[in-house]
Amino acid sequence: MNETELDQLVERVQNGDRDAFGEVVFAIRKELRIFLSAHACSIDMVEEVLQHTLVVSYENIAKYERRGTFLSWTKGIARNLMLKELKARSRYVAPGEDELDRIVLDASMQSVQALDREEAYVEHLRNCLTKLPEESRQLIQQRYFNRLSIRELASQNHRTETWVAVALFRVRDLLRDCIPTFTPPHFVY
Repeated sequence: MNETELDQLVERVQNGDRDAFGEVVFAIRKELRIFLSAHACSIDMVEEVLQHTLVVSYENIAKYERRGTFLSWTKGIARNLMLKELKARSRYVAPGEDELDRIVLDASMQSVQALDREEAYVEHLRNCLTKLPEESRQLIQQRYFNRLSIRELASQNHRTETWVAVALFRVRDLLRDCIPTFTPPHFVY
């Protein structure tokens, strides 16, 4: 299901169709479970946070602004709940007693906190993209978001493949210059 279709389901929920939320859950649960599994320290935690995330999402769905970002919005809720759960669990692990539990919890917490750095990087990159000339922005959109090949880009833009390759190289340089203080994070999902 694409973002537009998901937003249409969300709109139904926002308009009072409670049954549509079941369809929303069906559409996003696998992706949410994968996301949580990358950061949780146990399968029980994944399921617990997943259920809590869905409840909080439903309770706050009226606040969601339909922009094709519902899954990202829900992942943000999941991230916050996961961090809260990890902090709560870390208080119950006594230093020196359960060292393996402590190590797993710390690694999970660092993984979730790394998401903040990733989000800051992505936001900075979005800002840099808005500063590009329209043609360059379109080229980046087509190549990296729509995943068109250089040959397809050349054909669509009535340019040579060499021109497209050089243009992409120059745009990437502009983006690199725009983000000098950021080091791309290691994306965990």
